[in-house]
Amino acid sequence: MSGLWLHVRNSPLRWALPVLIALDLAVLFLRNRHWIGVWPETGAAAQVPAYLLGILGAGAAAWAASVPTRHRMVEQLTAARVHPARLEANRLGATIVVLLIPYLIGQAVAFVVTARTFPPGLHLWLGYALLGVFVILTSVALGWTCGKLLGSVFAALTAALGFLFLIALLDRVGFVVVSGRPEMTVDPGPLAARLASITLLLLVLLWLPALSTAGRRRTLVLVPAVLPLVVVLAATSPVAERELPGDDVVCVQGSTRLCIWPEHEKYLPLLGELNARIDRLPESFVRPPLINQVGIQPTWFIGPDGRRHHSDDVGPPAFNILAGSPWSYSGDIGTALVSATLRFGSCDWTILSSSDERRLWTVEAWLESYLVGQTSPDYRTNAPAEMQEAWSKGREIASGDSLSDQFQWAAGEVDDLRGRYCHPGH
Repeated sequence: MSGLWLHVRNSPLRWALPVLIALDLAVLFLRNRHWIGVWPETGAAAQVPAYLLGILGAGAAAWAASVPTRHRMVEQLTAARVHPARLEANRLGATIVVLLIPYLIGQAVAFVVTARTFPPGLHLWLGYALLGVFVILTSVALGWTCGKLLGSVFAALTAALGFLFLIALLDRVGFVVVSGRPEMTVDPGPLAARLASITLLLLVLLWLPALSTAGRRRTLVLVPAVLPLVVVLAATSPVAERELPGDDVVCVQGSTRLCIWPEHEKYLPLLGELNARIDRLPESFVRPPLINQVGIQPTWFIGPDGRRHHSDDVGPPAFNILAGSPWSYSGDIGTALVSATLRFGSCDWTILSSSDERRLWTVEAWLESYLVGQTSPDYRTNAPAEMQEAWSKGREIASGDSLSDQFQWAAGEVDDLRGRYCHPGH
């Protein structure tokens, strides 16, 4: 252990620590701050810098691994009294420690910021934190491998670009995780398999100096060590849906009941204000008795093929809270209100005229703005021009007229549309 810390203290990478720490914290706080006060989002947000650190770390590891070759010290190290694997363990371990320091500091800072309110779900944070450790270890393993096989100054550039390519290549199989939505969790099984497979590869790398210097032999040794990691990455996903919470939810009461995951309890005051706006809507709007956050109740059914099929008609309507944006959940809740209102009775919307469709879009945009309490959305879409025009008109109404005039207009539009296309009854 003393040899390891001696290598850490003497590692040239230590001079880059202030820059790497500043880079980690910059990515953490400048990307967004909606993660504060939510444990899974905190872990995921503090894990994101690991991908950027990994690119730099892969290059740094390759540079450190190729030191004996660059300085023509391979024969001296092989003839040393200490076993080559032990020397390699100290050098590789020092590289891992130095590159983990900025990441762990970032996670610690994020932990302290959210711990001020200490919401539920601390165990969810831990899964994302360990996932970031795996990313750092993977980058070091890739860099060390390049440094040993290539043994040149180009190894660092090759490793850095290789890890960047790996991120892009494996993004489709869940290698990159950028958010910690409460309905998702890091699956302990795939996470353990990832950590075990990368540990195996790192252990094999320790014994490369003890082998013949022939590149072909080293490559043959690495193939069976890399294979488990490749299989795990291709066959498993680190993030999975959580079990349904049952009664373990928190709700806002009103004419419509809004229920969310306990990890998102910080949004209760905002949802309370939104629910008060729902209560003030004209009676023409039908309120669903319950609207859940996504994942609280199933939105799927088992089809004849035995597989899950998602459907909006299964269970109560649902809303998302995306990046803490009030427009995300207000839009979903507004859609649920409009859907309940226009499904009241027997309706035939297949004959909806284009002019009435634009009126409906205008009402939907007005309702969204009214529920948010703002008229400037924080999102952009590539919707058709006529839809964009209708939305702008709805937001203009929400910002211009008095609330009583807005309610009178909205009730008139809803009643007229329902009268044209719906008939009371079942």
